Amino acid sequence: MKALLSAIKTALQESEDLDYVRDADVFITENELLIPESLVFPAIGIKDGPISYAVATQSQENDTLRVKVIPYVQLAKPEAAIMGDESAELKGILDVAADIRGILKSNRLDGIVDSAWPESETESEILAGEEIEGIQMKIISMRYERY
Repeated sequence: MKALLSAIKTALQESEDLDYVRDADVFITENELLIPESLVFPAIGIKDGPISYAVATQSQENDTLRVKVIPYVQLAKPEAAIMGDESAELKGILDVAADIRGILKSNRLDGIVDSAWPESETESEILAGEEIEGIQMKIISMRYERY
């Protein structure tokens, strides 16, 4: 799992499709609701998920690893957190999620996994609290398999 999380982080940081996200704002998180104070938005959290082990034959094990990839945006203009703000060239949560799916779908991450597929995606939701203002998030669940 550690190698997978690191490879996902690197793939997202190195992708030109996410050049609007600073490398420092792609991070591995302990909890999808835990937002580091130093973040500049948009940002992307990566969270480990469950691992399933199965034996296909006596000599082959199939592992299924799940990872949550969480984009975060913070845009104050009405609808912008969801739809983006074309006039300011800012992407909304739906745009960021689409870019992430495009990068990770079928990406074998230099052979660390044999298959990669976005399994599900939550509705976007707003985070609110004493220290949080107007942060929109969405959780993309990725499924990785190793044979």
